[in-house]
Amino acid sequence: MLNRRDFIKWSAAAAAAAPFATPRRLLAATAQEPAAGASAMVVIYLRGGADALHVFAPFKDADYAAVRPTLNLAEGAGLIPLDSMWGMHQALAPLKPLWDAKAFAPIICAGSPHSTRSHFDAQDWMEFAAPGDRTMRDGWLNRYLTVSAKADTSEFRALGMQDLLPRSLRGRHPVLAVPSNLDRNQGEKTLDKFEDFYGDGADLMEGGDSMQGQRDDDETGVVDSGRMTIDTLRRFTEIVYGPVAAPEAGDERLSPRERRRRRLEEERATAAKPANAYPSSQFGRRMSMIAKVLLAGEGLEVAGVDYGGWDDHTNAGSAEGRMPSRLNDLALGIAAFAAELGPVMDTTTVLVMSEFGRTVRENGNGGTDHGHGGAMMLLGGGVKGGQVHGRFDGLASKNLYQGRDLPVTTDFRDVFAAALERSFGFECPKEFFPGHKPSRLKLF
Repeated sequence: MLNRRDFIKWSAAAAAAAPFATPRRLLAATAQEPAAGASAMVVIYLRGGADALHVFAPFKDADYAAVRPTLNLAEGAGLIPLDSMWGMHQALAPLKPLWDAKAFAPIICAGSPHSTRSHFDAQDWMEFAAPGDRTMRDGWLNRYLTVSAKADTSEFRALGMQDLLPRSLRGRHPVLAVPSNLDRNQGEKTLDKFEDFYGDGADLMEGGDSMQGQRDDDETGVVDSGRMTIDTLRRFTEIVYGPVAAPEAGDERLSPRERRRRRLEEERATAAKPANAYPSSQFGRRMSMIAKVLLAGEGLEVAGVDYGGWDDHTNAGSAEGRMPSRLNDLALGIAAFAAELGPVMDTTTVLVMSEFGRTVRENGNGGTDHGHGGAMMLLGGGVKGGQVHGRFDGLASKNLYQGRDLPVTTDFRDVFAAALERSFGFECPKEFFPGHKPSRLKLF
Protein backbone atom coordinates (compact mmCIF):
# COMPACT_ATOMS: atom_id res chain seq x y z
CA MET A 1 0.00 0.00 0.00
CA LEU A 2 1.06 3.56 -0.69
CA ASN A 3 1.74 5.11 2.70
CA ARG A 4 0.84 8.67 3.68
CA ARG A 5 4.44 9.90 3.52
CA ASP A 6 4.87 8.66 -0.07
CA PHE A 7 1.49 10.06 -1.06
CA ILE A 8 2.36 13.52 0.25
CA LYS A 9 5.78 13.39 -1.40
CA TRP A 10 4.46 12.29 -4.78
CA SER A 11 1.54 14.72 -4.59
CA ALA A 12 4.05 17.52 -4.03
CA ALA A 13 5.96 16.34 -7.09
CA ALA A 14 2.79 16.39 -9.17
CA ALA A 15 1.84 19.84 -7.93
CA ALA A 16 5.34 21.11 -8.64
CA ALA A 17 4.90 20.13 -12.28
CA ALA A 18 1.94 22.49 -12.63
CA PRO A 19 2.20 26.28 -13.10
CA PHE A 20 2.28 28.39 -9.94
CA ALA A 21 -0.56 30.88 -9.54
CA THR A 22 1.00 33.66 -7.45
CA PRO A 23 1.39 37.19 -8.91
CA ARG A 24 4.55 37.76 -10.90
CA ARG A 25 6.40 40.52 -12.69
CA LEU A 26 5.89 40.77 -16.40
CA LEU A 27 8.94 40.02 -18.50
CA ALA A 28 8.94 41.42 -22.01
CA ALA A 29 11.36 39.37 -24.09
CA THR A 30 11.64 37.28 -27.19
CA ALA A 31 13.72 34.10 -27.21
CA GLN A 32 16.50 34.12 -29.76
CA GLU A 33 17.56 31.25 -31.98
CA PRO A 34 19.85 28.80 -30.17
CA ALA A 35 23.53 29.55 -30.53
CA ALA A 36 25.71 27.16 -32.47
CA GLY A 37 26.97 24.88 -29.75
CA ALA A 38 25.33 24.16 -26.43
CA SER A 39 21.62 23.38 -26.26
CA ALA A 40 21.14 22.05 -22.72
CA MET A 41 22.17 23.19 -19.26
CA VAL A 42 22.53 21.14 -16.07
CA VAL A 43 22.63 23.19 -12.86
CA ILE A 44 24.11 21.56 -9.75
CA TYR A 45 23.54 23.33 -6.43
CA LEU A 46 25.89 22.47 -3.55
CA ARG A 47 23.71 23.36 -0.57
CA GLY A 48 25.28 24.43 2.67
CA GLY A 49 27.98 26.83 1.52
CA ALA A 50 30.85 24.82 0.05
CA ASP A 51 34.34 25.85 1.17
CA ALA A 52 35.72 27.33 -2.04
CA LEU A 53 39.30 27.46 -0.71
CA HIS A 54 39.20 23.73 -0.04
CA VAL A 55 37.97 23.02 -3.55
CA PHE A 56 40.38 25.37 -5.29
CA ALA A 57 43.41 26.36 -3.22
CA PRO A 58 45.77 29.32 -3.90
CA PHE A 59 48.68 27.17 -2.74
CA LYS A 60 51.29 29.71 -3.86
CA ASP A 61 49.78 32.55 -1.83
CA ALA A 62 52.14 33.67 0.96
CA ASP A 63 49.36 33.55 3.59
CA TYR A 64 47.69 30.28 2.55
CA ALA A 65 49.45 27.88 4.94
CA ALA A 66 49.09 30.28 7.89
CA VAL A 67 45.32 30.72 7.58
CA ARG A 68 44.78 27.00 6.94
CA PRO A 69 47.19 25.24 9.32
CA THR A 70 45.43 21.83 9.16
CA LEU A 71 43.35 22.22 6.00
CA ASN A 72 46.08 23.48 3.68
CA LEU A 73 46.93 21.30 0.71
CA ALA A 74 50.35 20.95 -0.86
CA GLU A 75 51.44 19.90 -4.31
CA GLY A 76 51.78 16.13 -4.28
CA ALA A 77 49.99 15.88 -0.93
CA GLY A 78 46.30 16.44 -1.60
CA LEU A 79 46.56 19.04 -4.36
CA ILE A 80 46.54 18.92 -8.17
CA PRO A 81 48.25 22.06 -9.56
CA LEU A 82 46.30 23.93 -12.22
CA ASP A 83 48.48 27.00 -12.82
CA SER A 84 51.15 29.06 -11.07
CA MET A 85 48.77 30.06 -8.24
CA TRP A 86 45.86 27.64 -8.10
CA GLY A 87 45.39 23.96 -7.55
CA MET A 88 42.33 21.80 -7.02
CA HIS A 89 41.66 19.20 -4.37
CA GLN A 90 42.89 15.75 -5.34
CA ALA A 91 39.35 14.44 -4.81
CA LEU A 92 38.46 16.23 -8.06
CA ALA A 93 41.00 14.15 -10.01
CA PRO A 94 38.25 12.62 -12.21
CA LEU A 95 37.74 16.12 -13.66
CA LYS A 96 41.40 16.59 -14.59
CA PRO A 97 40.90 15.16 -18.12
CA LEU A 98 38.18 17.78 -18.69
CA TRP A 99 40.58 20.48 -17.46
CA ASP A 100 43.27 19.19 -19.82
CA ALA A 101 40.74 19.19 -22.67
CA LYS A 102 39.91 22.83 -21.82
CA ALA A 103 36.30 21.89 -21.04
CA PHE A 104 36.42 22.73 -17.31
CA ALA A 105 36.75 26.22 -15.84
CA PRO A 106 36.68 27.22 -12.15
CA ILE A 107 35.51 30.74 -11.27
CA ILE A 108 36.95 31.98 -7.98
CA CYS A 109 35.71 34.83 -5.76
CA ALA A 110 32.24 34.35 -7.27
CA GLY A 111 28.94 34.81 -5.47
CA SER A 112 26.33 37.26 -4.32
CA PRO A 113 27.05 40.91 -3.47
CA HIS A 114 24.57 40.70 -0.58
CA SER A 115 26.15 40.50 2.86
CA THR A 116 23.91 37.78 4.31
CA ARG A 117 25.45 34.68 5.83
CA SER A 118 22.07 32.98 6.23
CA HIS A 119 21.75 29.77 4.23
CA PHE A 120 18.05 30.37 3.63
CA ASP A 121 18.29 33.95 2.40
CA ALA A 122 21.44 33.33 0.37
CA GLN A 123 19.95 30.29 -1.36
CA ASP A 124 16.66 32.05 -2.09
CA TRP A 125 18.30 35.14 -3.52
CA MET A 126 20.68 33.12 -5.66
CA GLU A 127 17.89 30.94 -7.02
CA PHE A 128 15.63 33.91 -7.67
CA ALA A 129 18.72 35.78 -8.95
CA ALA A 130 17.56 38.85 -7.04
CA PRO A 131 19.77 39.48 -3.97
CA GLY A 132 17.85 41.29 -1.24
CA ASP A 133 14.63 41.40 -3.28
CA ARG A 134 11.82 39.51 -1.56
CA THR A 135 9.23 40.39 -4.23
CA MET A 136 10.62 38.11 -6.95
CA ARG A 137 8.96 34.69 -6.73
CA ASP A 138 9.93 33.15 -10.09
CA GLY A 139 13.24 31.31 -10.21
CA TRP A 140 15.83 32.51 -12.71
CA LEU A 141 15.67 29.29 -14.74
CA ASN A 142 11.88 29.37 -14.82
CA ARG A 143 11.98 32.98 -16.00
CA TYR A 144 14.09 31.85 -18.93
CA LEU A 145 11.70 28.95 -19.64
CA THR A 146 8.68 31.26 -19.46
CA VAL A 147 9.86 33.98 -21.82
CA SER A 148 11.27 31.51 -24.36
CA ALA A 149 8.45 28.95 -24.37
CA LYS A 150 7.01 27.83 -27.69
CA ALA A 151 3.75 26.11 -28.59
CA ASP A 152 5.42 22.76 -29.25
CA THR A 153 7.45 22.73 -26.02
CA SER A 154 8.37 19.23 -24.86
CA GLU A 155 7.07 18.00 -21.52
CA PHE A 156 10.70 17.05 -20.86
CA ARG A 157 11.97 20.58 -21.50
CA ALA A 158 12.88 21.05 -17.82
CA LEU A 159 13.43 18.56 -15.01
CA GLY A 160 14.03 18.92 -11.29
CA MET A 161 15.79 15.73 -10.22
CA GLN A 162 14.24 15.56 -6.76
CA ASP A 163 10.91 15.35 -4.94
CA LEU A 164 10.39 19.12 -4.76
CA LEU A 165 11.56 21.58 -7.37
CA PRO A 166 14.50 23.82 -6.51
CA ARG A 167 13.38 27.43 -6.32
CA SER A 168 15.33 28.29 -9.46
CA LEU A 169 12.87 26.13 -11.45
CA ARG A 170 9.66 27.28 -9.77
CA GLY A 171 7.40 29.69 -11.61
CA ARG A 172 4.86 29.96 -14.40
CA HIS A 173 6.43 27.42 -16.73
CA PRO A 174 5.55 23.81 -15.77
CA VAL A 175 8.59 21.77 -14.74
CA LEU A 176 8.60 18.06 -13.92
CA ALA A 177 9.86 17.08 -10.47
CA VAL A 178 11.24 13.52 -10.57
CA PRO A 179 10.67 11.65 -7.26
CA SER A 180 13.82 10.17 -5.76
CA ASN A 181 12.23 6.72 -5.37
CA LEU A 182 11.18 6.47 -9.02
CA ASP A 183 12.90 3.19 -9.83
CA ARG A 184 11.76 0.41 -12.13
CA ASN A 185 10.22 -1.72 -9.40
CA GLN A 186 8.76 0.59 -6.74
CA GLY A 187 8.15 3.41 -9.22
CA GLU A 188 5.83 1.35 -11.41
CA LYS A 189 3.74 0.26 -8.42
CA THR A 190 3.48 3.81 -7.11
CA LEU A 191 2.47 5.18 -10.51
CA ASP A 192 -0.25 2.53 -10.67
CA LYS A 193 -1.56 3.77 -7.33
CA PHE A 194 -1.52 7.38 -8.48
CA GLU A 195 -3.41 6.45 -11.63
CA ASP A 196 -6.16 5.21 -9.29
CA PHE A 197 -6.04 8.48 -7.32
CA TYR A 198 -6.40 10.51 -10.53
CA GLY A 199 -9.31 8.47 -11.89
CA ASP A 200 -12.73 9.91 -12.58
CA GLY A 201 -12.92 11.30 -9.04
CA ALA A 202 -16.47 10.11 -8.31
CA ASP A 203 -15.53 8.15 -5.21
CA LEU A 204 -13.48 11.01 -3.82
CA MET A 205 -16.11 13.74 -4.19
CA GLU A 206 -17.19 15.20 -0.86
CA GLY A 207 -20.92 14.57 -0.54
CA GLY A 208 -21.00 11.42 -2.72
CA ASP A 209 -23.09 10.85 -5.84
CA SER A 210 -25.46 13.72 -5.14
CA MET A 211 -22.64 16.18 -5.84
CA GLN A 212 -21.59 14.76 -9.22
CA GLY A 213 -21.88 17.14 -12.13
CA GLN A 214 -22.19 20.27 -9.99
CA ARG A 215 -18.45 21.07 -9.76
CA ASP A 216 -17.24 20.28 -13.28
CA ASP A 217 -14.24 22.60 -12.99
CA ASP A 218 -12.79 20.81 -9.97
CA GLU A 219 -10.90 18.27 -12.07
CA THR A 220 -9.51 20.53 -14.76
CA GLY A 221 -6.50 21.72 -12.77
CA VAL A 222 -5.22 19.20 -10.27
CA VAL A 223 -6.59 16.02 -11.86
CA ASP A 224 -5.58 16.79 -15.44
CA SER A 225 -2.18 17.97 -14.23
CA GLY A 226 -1.83 14.79 -12.18
CA ARG A 227 -2.70 12.57 -15.12
CA MET A 228 -0.27 14.41 -17.37
CA THR A 229 2.44 14.10 -14.74
CA ILE A 230 1.89 10.34 -14.37
CA ASP A 231 2.04 9.84 -18.15
CA THR A 232 5.24 11.87 -18.33
CA LEU A 233 6.81 9.98 -15.42
CA ARG A 234 5.93 6.68 -17.10
CA ARG A 235 7.71 7.87 -20.23
CA PHE A 236 10.62 8.98 -18.05
CA THR A 237 10.98 5.50 -16.56
CA GLU A 238 10.96 4.02 -20.07
CA ILE A 239 13.77 6.35 -21.11
CA VAL A 240 15.86 5.64 -18.03
CA TYR A 241 15.20 1.92 -17.56
CA GLY A 242 13.89 0.83 -20.95
CA PRO A 243 10.32 -0.19 -21.81
CA VAL A 244 8.59 -2.79 -19.70
CA ALA A 245 8.92 -6.13 -21.47
CA ALA A 246 5.75 -7.95 -22.49
CA PRO A 247 5.19 -11.14 -20.49
CA GLU A 248 6.54 -14.28 -22.13
CA ALA A 249 4.54 -17.47 -22.57
CA GLY A 250 4.07 -19.06 -19.19
CA ASP A 251 4.79 -15.84 -17.28
CA GLU A 252 1.09 -15.33 -16.59
CA ARG A 253 1.30 -18.20 -14.10
CA LEU A 254 3.92 -16.34 -12.06
CA SER A 255 3.05 -13.83 -9.39
CA PRO A 256 3.59 -10.13 -10.28
CA ARG A 257 6.41 -10.01 -7.72
CA GLU A 258 8.18 -12.99 -9.29
CA ARG A 259 7.81 -11.54 -12.79
CA ARG A 260 9.36 -8.25 -11.62
CA ARG A 261 12.18 -10.09 -9.86
CA ARG A 262 13.04 -12.10 -12.99
CA ARG A 263 12.86 -9.04 -15.22
CA LEU A 264 15.18 -7.08 -12.96
CA GLU A 265 17.65 -9.98 -12.86
CA GLU A 266 17.66 -10.12 -16.66
CA GLU A 267 18.18 -6.36 -16.92
CA ARG A 268 21.10 -6.47 -14.49
CA ALA A 269 22.65 -9.40 -16.35
CA THR A 270 22.44 -7.75 -19.76
CA ALA A 271 23.18 -4.16 -18.79
CA ALA A 272 26.46 -2.91 -20.26
CA LYS A 273 28.72 -1.36 -17.65
CA PRO A 274 29.74 2.14 -18.79
CA ALA A 275 33.44 2.80 -19.35
CA ASN A 276 33.36 5.50 -16.66
CA ALA A 277 30.91 4.17 -14.07
CA TYR A 278 28.73 6.50 -12.03
CA PRO A 279 29.15 6.43 -8.26
CA SER A 280 26.41 4.49 -6.48
CA SER A 281 25.28 7.64 -4.66
CA GLN A 282 22.01 9.49 -5.14
CA PHE A 283 23.90 12.19 -7.02
CA GLY A 284 25.39 9.60 -9.38
CA ARG A 285 21.97 8.10 -10.09
CA ARG A 286 20.47 11.50 -10.80
CA MET A 287 23.24 12.47 -13.22
CA SER A 288 22.83 9.12 -14.99
CA MET A 289 19.11 9.77 -15.43
CA ILE A 290 19.71 13.23 -16.88
CA ALA A 291 22.22 11.81 -19.35
CA LYS A 292 19.73 9.21 -20.57
CA VAL A 293 17.02 11.82 -21.16
CA LEU A 294 19.49 14.00 -23.08
CA LEU A 295 20.61 11.05 -25.21
CA ALA A 296 16.99 10.10 -25.89
CA GLY A 297 16.47 13.39 -27.75
CA GLU A 298 13.34 14.32 -25.79
CA GLY A 299 13.97 18.06 -25.93
CA LEU A 300 15.53 18.49 -22.48
CA GLU A 301 16.93 22.01 -22.07
CA VAL A 302 17.32 22.54 -18.32
CA ALA A 303 17.87 20.11 -15.44
CA GLY A 304 18.37 21.03 -11.79
CA VAL A 305 20.13 18.84 -9.22
CA ASP A 306 20.59 19.55 -5.51
CA TYR A 307 23.54 18.14 -3.57
CA GLY A 308 23.31 18.82 0.16
CA GLY A 309 25.64 18.57 3.13
CA TRP A 310 28.32 21.22 2.46
CA ASP A 311 28.03 23.10 5.77
CA ASP A 312 31.39 21.93 7.18
CA HIS A 313 31.78 23.74 10.51
CA THR A 314 33.74 20.82 11.95
CA ASN A 315 36.08 18.07 10.76
CA ALA A 316 35.96 18.94 7.07
CA GLY A 317 39.00 16.79 6.39
CA SER A 318 42.18 17.81 4.62
CA ALA A 319 43.33 15.41 1.88
CA GLU A 320 40.79 12.85 3.11
CA GLY A 321 37.60 13.15 5.14
CA ARG A 322 33.99 14.20 4.86
CA MET A 323 34.31 17.06 2.41
CA PRO A 324 36.90 15.28 0.19
CA SER A 325 34.53 12.31 0.05
CA ARG A 326 31.70 14.51 -1.25
CA LEU A 327 34.04 16.23 -3.68
CA ASN A 328 35.07 12.88 -5.10
CA ASP A 329 31.44 11.81 -5.45
CA LEU A 330 30.70 15.08 -7.24
CA ALA A 331 33.67 14.67 -9.58
CA LEU A 332 32.93 11.01 -10.36
CA GLY A 333 29.30 11.84 -11.15
CA ILE A 334 30.19 14.69 -13.51
CA ALA A 335 33.01 12.73 -15.17
CA ALA A 336 30.73 9.72 -15.79
CA PHE A 337 28.03 12.07 -17.11
CA ALA A 338 30.49 13.58 -19.59
CA ALA A 339 31.72 10.13 -20.63
CA GLU A 340 28.21 8.82 -21.22
CA LEU A 341 27.19 11.87 -23.24
CA GLY A 342 30.22 11.67 -25.49
CA PRO A 343 29.78 14.19 -28.34
CA VAL A 344 26.55 15.46 -26.78
CA MET A 345 28.71 16.96 -24.00
CA ASP A 346 29.86 19.46 -26.62
CA THR A 347 26.30 20.82 -26.69
CA THR A 348 25.77 20.70 -22.92
CA THR A 349 26.79 23.16 -20.20
CA VAL A 350 27.17 22.05 -16.57
CA LEU A 351 27.04 24.86 -13.98
CA VAL A 352 28.00 24.18 -10.34
CA MET A 353 27.35 26.70 -7.55
CA SER A 354 26.86 27.17 -3.80
CA GLU A 355 25.16 29.95 -1.84
CA PHE A 356 28.38 31.40 -0.38
CA GLY A 357 31.93 30.46 0.54
CA ARG A 358 33.49 30.00 3.98
CA THR A 359 35.81 31.97 6.22
CA VAL A 360 39.38 32.16 4.95
CA ARG A 361 40.76 31.11 8.33
CA GLU A 362 39.82 27.66 9.52
CA ASN A 363 38.19 27.49 12.96
CA GLY A 364 39.32 25.54 15.99
CA ASN A 365 37.20 22.50 15.07
CA GLY A 366 38.86 21.57 11.82
CA GLY A 367 36.23 23.33 9.74
CA THR A 368 35.19 26.78 8.56
CA ASP A 369 32.27 29.12 9.19
CA HIS A 370 29.85 30.97 6.92
CA GLY A 371 31.64 33.38 4.64
CA HIS A 372 31.05 35.51 1.56
CA GLY A 373 32.83 34.92 -1.76
CA GLY A 374 32.87 31.36 -3.05
CA ALA A 375 33.50 29.54 -6.29
CA MET A 376 31.54 28.33 -9.30
CA MET A 377 32.38 25.79 -12.00
CA LEU A 378 31.58 25.59 -15.68
CA LEU A 379 32.04 22.44 -17.73
CA GLY A 380 31.11 21.40 -21.24
CA GLY A 381 30.80 22.76 -24.72
CA GLY A 382 32.43 26.05 -25.55
CA VAL A 383 33.73 26.68 -22.04
CA LYS A 384 37.03 28.56 -21.95
CA GLY A 385 38.51 25.85 -19.80
CA GLY A 386 42.01 25.03 -18.73
CA GLN A 387 42.20 28.38 -16.93
CA VAL A 388 40.98 29.81 -13.62
CA HIS A 389 38.59 32.74 -14.04
CA GLY A 390 37.91 35.58 -11.64
CA ARG A 391 39.97 38.26 -9.91
CA PHE A 392 41.92 37.19 -6.83
CA ASP A 393 43.85 39.77 -4.83
CA GLY A 394 45.39 37.48 -2.22
CA LEU A 395 44.63 36.23 1.29
CA ALA A 396 46.14 39.11 3.28
CA SER A 397 43.56 40.62 5.65
CA LYS A 398 43.47 43.91 3.74
CA ASN A 399 42.21 42.04 0.66
CA LEU A 400 39.41 40.16 2.42
CA TYR A 401 35.74 41.05 2.76
CA GLN A 402 35.24 42.43 6.28
CA GLY A 403 38.76 41.19 7.00
CA ARG A 404 37.67 37.54 7.09
CA ASP A 405 36.17 36.24 3.82
CA LEU A 406 36.96 36.07 0.15
CA PRO A 407 35.41 39.07 -1.60
CA VAL A 408 32.94 38.71 -4.47
CA THR A 409 34.70 39.95 -7.58
CA THR A 410 32.42 38.03 -10.00
CA ASP A 411 28.66 38.44 -9.55
CA PHE A 412 26.85 35.10 -9.91
CA ARG A 413 24.22 36.78 -12.14
CA ASP A 414 26.92 37.56 -14.70
CA VAL A 415 27.78 33.85 -14.83
CA PHE A 416 24.09 32.96 -15.20
CA ALA A 417 23.72 35.42 -18.06
CA ALA A 418 26.78 34.07 -19.86
CA ALA A 419 25.55 30.48 -19.46
CA LEU A 420 22.08 31.30 -20.80
CA GLU A 421 23.51 33.11 -23.80
CA ARG A 422 25.92 30.29 -24.60
CA SER A 423 23.39 27.52 -24.07
CA PHE A 424 20.36 28.98 -25.78
CA GLY A 425 21.38 32.17 -27.57
CA PHE A 426 19.29 33.95 -24.94
CA GLU A 427 20.13 37.55 -24.13
CA CYS A 428 18.59 38.52 -20.81
CA PRO A 429 16.03 41.32 -21.21
CA LYS A 430 16.04 44.40 -19.03
CA GLU A 431 15.16 43.58 -15.41
CA PHE A 432 15.54 39.85 -15.97
CA PHE A 433 17.89 40.26 -13.02
CA PRO A 434 16.10 43.00 -11.02
CA GLY A 435 18.29 46.08 -10.65
CA HIS A 436 21.29 44.44 -12.29
CA LYS A 437 22.70 44.72 -15.80
CA PRO A 438 25.04 41.75 -16.36
CA SER A 439 28.63 42.32 -17.30
CA ARG A 440 29.78 40.37 -20.32
CA LEU A 441 32.19 37.75 -19.03
CA LYS A 442 34.55 35.89 -21.33
CA LEU A 443 33.74 32.44 -19.98
CA PHE A 444 32.84 30.88 -23.35
